[in-house]
Amino acid sequence: MANVAKFLDKRFELADGTYRVRIRVSHQRKSIFLSTPFSFSEKDYSKLLTGRNMNNDADMQRAKKKLAELEDKANAIVKDLDVFSFEAFKDRYEQKGDRLDLVSLLFEESTKLRVSGKFSNANIYLSASRILKRFAEVKYNKQTFPVANITPSELELFQKWAESEKPEGDKKYSTTTVSICMVRIQKIFNSLIAAGLIERSSYPFGEGKYIIPQPVNAKRPLDLEEIMALYQYEPKTTVEAFAKDMFMFSYLASGMNMADIFRLRNSDIRKDYFSFEREKTKSKKTRNKTVNVIVELTPELQDIIDRNKVYVIGSEYVFKVLNSKMSAEKKHGATSVAIAAINRSLKSIAKKIGINEDISTYYARHSFATILMGNNVPLAYISQQLNHADLKTTQNYLSKFPQQQAKQYNASLLKKSN
Repeated sequence: MANVAKFLDKRFELADGTYRVRIRVSHQRKSIFLSTPFSFSEKDYSKLLTGRNMNNDADMQRAKKKLAELEDKANAIVKDLDVFSFEAFKDRYEQKGDRLDLVSLLFEESTKLRVSGKFSNANIYLSASRILKRFAEVKYNKQTFPVANITPSELELFQKWAESEKPEGDKKYSTTTVSICMVRIQKIFNSLIAAGLIERSSYPFGEGKYIIPQPVNAKRPLDLEEIMALYQYEPKTTVEAFAKDMFMFSYLASGMNMADIFRLRNSDIRKDYFSFEREKTKSKKTRNKTVNVIVELTPELQDIIDRNKVYVIGSEYVFKVLNSKMSAEKKHGATSVAIAAINRSLKSIAKKIGINEDISTYYARHSFATILMGNNVPLAYISQQLNHADLKTTQNYLSKFPQQQAKQYNASLLKKSN
């Protein structure tokens, strides 16, 4: 794979005594050099690299951020190219050719999101770009897909192909994957229309046109008996113990997401409660909205913390998944790896205790909401603890009821005869 790195090009000194910053892309002992709008003295460039004494230098901070964006963009293109060539790289980097190629637009949105630290959404756009490129290769022997070619019938054809394609062995793209991909394509169309680059009449989505498929969610939350079976389960390994503890922590801590659990800091914990800000909603703050969730620190939660707490001087985080030296992208990666390992253990535990569900960490959040509702806890409280912006979002969590509860409700539809 090609290597990407920024450097101070001291081969050519500028009239003001500074040197141009360039980005070097190297592959198989050959290199190309990409220009940037920045030049520095050796002393200032060293300061930029270390980040020291930059707090009061807004121009230096902007330059550091922009250079990081350019370097990230180059790295993202290198990773996405199936076969690397300098020509293909430069075309993507300099954004040559049709600027209304949907494959490129999805990829570029992924790059922007990755630079801004929104890694999960960036990965979704990248996946959508790759799926659409594969479709173009298979159906049209091309690696591009012009926006002008996207019609309702073309989207229908793409959906049928995606649901029958087997990119990884015998595994097909799920309806959920197709739906997620289509939503990102729709967002690209919306942005192009807003920018005046295409006519609204060419919009292929909506009634009478293409309707994005809605995945059927057959999953249900765990009922209280199943939660207790999991709570009372004696783990056989340290991996199982950690998986069980993280699931129960999420369930007992108002359905706290794993990403937020792993980011819980020692400074967030008080004597009888802790508070946290949901990572997912940080970018959706409003001036008058309280964004912190407050959770009572029950004995059960304290026990989980005590069993798993990192006892290292200077440790910032409560649990052992992350550390303060990690970059934002490495924290995202470590979180994803930990969640995958926890989910594998949860599925194994579920089989042992007779839960016939393909459970995951997300079941804890749904179970928290549904079990509280079954105990007549006000919907407003449940919504507050889930940190939802409105009650409609909370109601989506409560669309499935335990089978026994559903039977009780159905029994009340007719009066029983004496």
